Amino acid sequence: MNANKFSIEINEMHWLFKEDISADLCAHGNVKVIIGDELIAGIKEDEDWTLSATALFLLRTLERNHTKENQVGEHLIPCCGHFLVFTEDTEEVYVGGCPNGIDWEVIHENGCIKLKTESGKETLLGFDFYKSEVLKFVDKVEEFYVESGEKTIPEDEFERNGYLEFWKEWKIRRSKWK
Repeated sequence: MNANKFSIEINEMHWLFKEDISADLCAHGNVKVIIGDELIAGIKEDEDWTLSATALFLLRTLERNHTKENQVGEHLIPCCGHFLVFTEDTEEVYVGGCPNGIDWEVIHENGCIKLKTESGKETLLGFDFYKSEVLKFVDKVEEFYVESGEKTIPEDEFERNGYLEFWKEWKIRRSKWK
């Protein structure tokens, strides 16, 4: 088992709707993820992932496990997020996308975080170290939104509620770690 080796870095971030970024609600880009001695993401320069969903999912892992049996999202790094679903009977926004993505398990153990890659390798981290890496990533994604200006909120009630609740959940989760 490796110890304290985890990094998640944004190589590049962009909007898909380059002609009207105010209408693009999801930040995309390329990331490099290293867990232990494994390069999990960033293998190819042309990889494109939904980084806004990744940030929210990683925030969720600060409070609970992400395993194959109990996921915080379908993948920690999803390829896409076609729609955001929020219903009153849930506390979290469901991010629906395609079946492609990059995943690993995040398990809380005795004040530490165990990361388990799809190859089965495990890395043990101190919680504060893991939290710091996650929050740096989350804050960079949020900064990208802020620097890009206001978004055009969808008129469709279903889409509007999904987007607004996504950011409400994000803000609540992020504010717990100030």
